[in-house]
Amino acid sequence: MTDQAEGPAGDKDVLLRITQGLRRVDVGTYALRIRLAEKLGIGTIDINAMAFVGEVDGMTPKALGHLLNITTGSVTAMVDRLESKGFMVRKPNPTDRRSVLLHLSPAGTHAMQWATEHFADAAAAVLDGAPEESISDVAGFLEGIGQRLLAAASAPEQPRG
Repeated sequence: MTDQAEGPAGDKDVLLRITQGLRRVDVGTYALRIRLAEKLGIGTIDINAMAFVGEVDGMTPKALGHLLNITTGSVTAMVDRLESKGFMVRKPNPTDRRSVLLHLSPAGTHAMQWATEHFADAAAAVLDGAPEESISDVAGFLEGIGQRLLAAASAPEQPRG
């Protein structure tokens, strides 16, 4: 682990609280995805696939399989399921006629909106009465954390030293 800078970002107690808070968000997100999967009659990996495709519209099945750590055959079966239930669509890849791109259908987008609305309700309740500057800081922090976590998940494993 790297040495921490001076100031609030370097305060170990503050970093611990932030880390614990992010873990609670992660657990809460997972619980919401389980609930949504049950509601839609699909599996949690299907919901995770929908979340990734909703985040990166026009993703290839190969990229989705990499993100979910599943085989090409498993991706094909999962996309078949999601397509048959009306949550996802395959469209021809305009740059590679042998490939397809995955998109959420309107029903898939609507289903994922349910989770987004729960996030919005939770955020509104916590931020009620907070100064606009604080809200902007929180939004920037969360966007930055999200980008760094996605980048870390995509990067080859580096030894810690």
